[in-house]
Amino acid sequence: MTDDPADGLSLASAIARGETTATEALAASLARAAEMASLGAIRHLDAALGAEQADPLTRASFKLDAPMPFFGVPFLMKDLGSPSLGLPVVAGARLLMDAPAIDADSVLAQRFRAAGLNPFGTTTVPEFGLSLSSEPSIGPIARNPLDLSRTPGGSSGGAAAAVAA
Repeated sequence: MTDDPADGLSLASAIARGETTATEALAASLARAAEMASLGAIRHLDAALGAEQADPLTRASFKLDAPMPFFGVPFLMKDLGSPSLGLPVVAGARLLMDAPAIDADSVLAQRFRAAGLNPFGTTTVPEFGLSLSSEPSIGPIARNPLDLSRTPGGSSGGAAAAVAA
């Protein structure tokens, strides 16, 4: 795989050029997620789901009928309001902690997939998105990777911590 492309478009371009694959990109993302686990940025990861979705993207690399600007790029969904097939939505709430995985994509998740993204997990959010800090009742608390004594804040704190890391 190429050395840590700077953004999703660069990674998608590398996949399209055959420099890497969607499967390799997912493996690198899972490794990075494990390295940054102490930040609490990620609520749920499903490596098997990501691999299941990456495999056909890898095999289809040079057979696309429609443009997909983020072709094969691994992606984390926010754990609020945008259900994605195969991922649970618990909204940071203890009440929903045992919720099953979603059995259909929301319109937003459909659009993400149509753009080529591969959702394989969810980011940490405060309970029901109602706090100014990303401290869900079920944990983990999202931490700012530049200063672990601080939260990245708000309902997108997990996403912010993941991007900053």
